[in-house]
Formats: sequence, C-alpha cells, structure tokens
Amino acid sequence: MSNTMIITDEFIQNVCEKIRKNKPIRMNLPGWGRVHIDRQLPFLCLYRLPTNRADVGTQKLVLSEASYIIADEALTGNGLGKLVEAIVKTISEECGAFLLIEIWSMCLPEEENKISSQNHKEAFTIVSKKRGLLTPEIETMKNRLSRIKIDDLTASVSIKYTTTIAPQEMQPIIDTRSLNGTSSYMLGLAIRPIYQDQEGVQLYPYELLKLQQCVSEALKKTFFTFVKKHTTAVTSDYRELGRKGVTKSVFKIDDAMAKIEDSFDFLLQVSPVNSKEAWEQFQTSDFKETPIFYYRPRPFDSAIVKRELFKIPIEKIEDPVLSEIFVQKRDEIDRKLTMLNDRGNASFLHGSMQVYGGVEKDLLETSIEILKAISNIKPNKKPKEMADAVEFARAAKEEIAYYKQICPTVDAKVEIRDDIASDAMVSGGNFLIYRWSSFPKDRIEPLIHHEIGTHVLTYFNGLSQPFKQLHTGLRGYDEMQEGIAVLSEYMCGGLTLNRIKVLAGRVIAVHAMIEGATFVDTFHLLKEEYGFLPKTAFSVTTRVFRGGGLTKDAVYLRGFLQIFDYLKAGGKLDLLFVGKIAANHIPIIQELLYRKVLHKPPLSPRYLEDAEALKRLEMIRNGHTLLDIINKEMT
Repeated sequence: MSNTMIITDEFIQNVCEKIRKNKPIRMNLPGWGRVHIDRQLPFLCLYRLPTNRADVGTQKLVLSEASYIIADEALTGNGLGKLVEAIVKTISEECGAFLLIEIWSMCLPEEENKISSQNHKEAFTIVSKKRGLLTPEIETMKNRLSRIKIDDLTASVSIKYTTTIAPQEMQPIIDTRSLNGTSSYMLGLAIRPIYQDQEGVQLYPYELLKLQQCVSEALKKTFFTFVKKHTTAVTSDYRELGRKGVTKSVFKIDDAMAKIEDSFDFLLQVSPVNSKEAWEQFQTSDFKETPIFYYRPRPFDSAIVKRELFKIPIEKIEDPVLSEIFVQKRDEIDRKLTMLNDRGNASFLHGSMQVYGGVEKDLLETSIEILKAISNIKPNKKPKEMADAVEFARAAKEEIAYYKQICPTVDAKVEIRDDIASDAMVSGGNFLIYRWSSFPKDRIEPLIHHEIGTHVLTYFNGLSQPFKQLHTGLRGYDEMQEGIAVLSEYMCGGLTLNRIKVLAGRVIAVHAMIEGATFVDTFHLLKEEYGFLPKTAFSVTTRVFRGGGLTKDAVYLRGFLQIFDYLKAGGKLDLLFVGKIAANHIPIIQELLYRKVLHKPPLSPRYLEDAEALKRLEMIRNGHTLLDIINKEMT
C-alpha cells in the first residue's frame, strides 16, 4: 500500500489538537472519505466502505450527523483504527464520556432482498457488547427505528449481543475490550439496504432520503439519551446535537434557487391588468356575460427556466433536513412554472390544486356555517368613512418606517398601481395598492397589520436568515402566511364580520369553480344565495377565476383555522415569523434554531405589544373558535 493510503500520526495529532481547541474539523482522508466533527461532542458515527462489494448510498446515513467519519475499509489497519481510538480518548477526556456507533449495510441473499412486506420488517439490527450495557440508549434507538414506515411498510428491530462489533467480513475498528473500565462505549447498527439493488450498485434515491431522515432522528435521540446519562453537558433537546456547520454547496444551491424564483412574480403574472374595465363590462351585460381579462406578457420561457432549475445539484446536500426543504421548493417552483405556461386554459386549475389544494369537506361546511351565522346579524346601516389609495399608502409608509427603525435593512416600497386584481398585495417585499380601491377607515389598521405586519415583516425576517428560501417562501407557505395575516386583523380588533364573510365566500367560490361552475354562476351564487354586494361578489369571483382558476383564496380561512388549532395546542407564535414557512416546516425551523443554523428574527409584529391583543390571543389558546367570535358579535 502506498503512503497516500495511510493516515499518518501527524494527521491524527492535527485532528486531536483541533478537538481540544473545540474547532470544527472537515478533513479528507487518503483515498476516499473524510472526518467531520462540528465541535466537541461525546459521540461519533463511523461508516467504512467495503472493499469486496459495492455499497452505494450507505455512507449518506451518517452524513446527517454533527460528528462522523466515512472511510475506505482498506484504511482500517493503516491508521483509521488509531485515528478513531485517538478521537475516542481525546473527546472522552474533554466531555467525560464517549459513544461510538458504527453503521453498515446487511449482506443478504438475493431471495431476502426482494421488496416485500416480510423482507422490509427485519430492517435493523442493533449490535452491543453485552446485555445490560447501554440499555437506555439501545431502547431509545430501538423505539425510534421501529417507528420508521416507508411506502406503508413498517420495520422491526432486533438486538444482537457479541464481543465483536463490526460489519460482515471486516476487522473491528477498535478492540472493545480496551473500553472495559472506561467511560467510552460502542454500538453497531446494521441496516437492510432497501435503497440499493441486490448488487449494491444502483441507488433508489427516494428510499434512501426517507431512510436517512428517520435514521438521523433515531441517532440524535440515542446520542441525547447518552449525553444526559453519561455526561455533564447541558442539553435540553436532542435537536441541539445536530450539525451547526453548513457547507458552501448549500449556500450556492440556495442562491441559485432564489435567483430562479426571483426571476418571475407568480401572483402578478396571474393577476388581470384590466379589473376596472372588466367590472364595467360585467355591469353593462347585467351580470350575464363573463368579462374578458387581460394579463401581462410572460417575460421568460418556462422550459428554459425549468432547465436551469433542475441543473441545481440538490443531491449534494448532506443534511436531510435542508435537503427536504430544497427538494420541496424545487417541486413547487416547477409546478408554478407549469401553471404560468398553462395560464388561461383548463390545465391551470389542475396545477393550482396541486400547489394550493382544493376545498376539504370540513372547510366547506365551516364556511357555510359562518355565512349562515353572519346572515342572522343585522347589518350596520351607518355609513362608513372611506379612505382612498393615497391615504392608505401614507399609513403603510408610516408602518414601514416603524419597522425600519428596528431593522434598518427594511426598505420596502409602497406603490399605487392600476394593474393588480387585489385591493392590496405584497410582492417581492414591496406593498402594492390598487389605484381605484377605497377602504373603510376602520379597516386601515387591520390591513396594515395584515400586509405590513405579516407579509412584509416575514419577508425581511427571512431576508435576515442565512437561507434565501425563507424570504422567497418555503413550499406551501401561503396557507400559514395568510392564516397569520388574518390572525393579525383579529389581534388588533379589526376582524369585522364583513371580512370573515369575504374569507368564507372565497372558499365557497373556490369550491363552486372546482365543481364546474362558471364565472357568472359563481358570481350569482355569492350575490343571491349568500347576500354579497355585486362589487364584492365580482371581486371574490375575479380573484378565484384569475389565470384560469386559482384555488389560492381558500387558504386564507383554512390557514386561519389552522392557526387556531396550533395555538390551542400550545404552539409558539414567534416561530411563525422566522420567515415565510408552512405548518409542516415548524418542526424543521425549530430544529434549525436549536442547531443555531437559523437565528432569532429581528422583527416581531407591533400588535404583540398591545395588552388587548394579548388577551385575544389568550382567548384562542383557551379554546375559543371562530364561530365563538362571530356569536360574540351577535350578542
């Protein structure tokens, strides 16, 4: 063997010196592999690439961890064993204890590697030196691994006790007898390789990604159990033991994906530019002819943009938490580009349902209940003072200035435009107001909190984070965003019955459109069956039918009801303002905050400083529903 395939004493000393100084280590090993140690942590994952068989993908099962070594099996007797022993000794001295876990793939006869329910069951074997040793850690690992379910197939876990902890046909990395009487321990984890073919050559990426995510959680919880029992380290949550360092490739991928999303504005591209003229046309036809809507030219070729999108090498991301975020986002961008290509035809609606969903039975029934409850309330006939777009813009600029004092990077612009379908909207961190809109003066503050205190705020909070995806928005963020935005209206006492009625009406309109109703049918449904004024019914219907059928407007009420459930379950409100995220990202965001990959955002909504707002928040936490709020208005 050449000197290039030997781990030298100098290399080992360099690693140990960095450990003592608590410096991050990312060093390549001779031939193949590397040492990655984020910081002083009392554990290490090890994977050795077999020399006598292919084993594609297995090394990725340890890359998620904050401390690992991947190496060629040939290095075992050529410095790798000495390196591992030196790391064990050095960290054990620094942390008081140490746990080494070696991971390998099982070698199986061909008939046992076929995909079936029975063969998936025996998926993991935990290998330990003797019974009674590391019992809490083994039980933690077993419990977590046994919960893994891929393609509706569940796994079971066996435990094997042996004095030799090593993969098949490999020499042990260290002699476990040398650990007797010390505070250092070792476990093995053998995994059925459902993510590769019989020869170990062809990779099944989907199965590997799912397994990687699940195994990573099991390992972290096992290490957490060990740290709590055997060391004096103060750790409050297993997620704190994850990787804090982020590789350069992740930031390059993030930047490339953000540039693609920033290259087109989806909502502006599907918003009619002639809403005022269309309303006049619809009135002239006595509400009987579907108005003609015009849209902006598409200044891009979706096929070329997609080509650039799928060039982004997301597979290079080692961290499964971050990988999941980017894979999801790529899928959403792809679907939105397809929608823009299909703008104006029937396929647009199908794409919209993939991105924003449809209308669930419970949501539809709740919307109907809300509209019935509101219809029993006598309307206030008192005329309201109105504000035009200029006055609204003035208030918006004042609110932006307030947040800019706290965070100088807030540079949102306020624009009055005549080419949007909504009365007001946020696009790219800027606030756009429809020139011909007017607003009841008592609705200005709630709308300011909705648009500035939620959409603009989360845009700039996301911009302050290391990942640009948090300001462009993670996949499916609209529902949570709009839910928080409507919550902000309620928190400041500005969620009027008319506003709730519009939110419920949007759900009714989306459902009607999905069921095949025309623009005219939907307009008359809102106007005649649910008592909407003609202009309001037109506005709701226009929003829902824009582009060819946009189901996005159902997310406002769905998201608001989701926030009720989240708060009643004790969810933390501040997590929702880290950036533009969806409900399913909350655990991920929490983990990245624990790992200090993300940081506490600079801005929080102004209304959270108001005592009355906090009382309303407490009412939701105590179980008040949206219908309770409506009924309160009735009494």
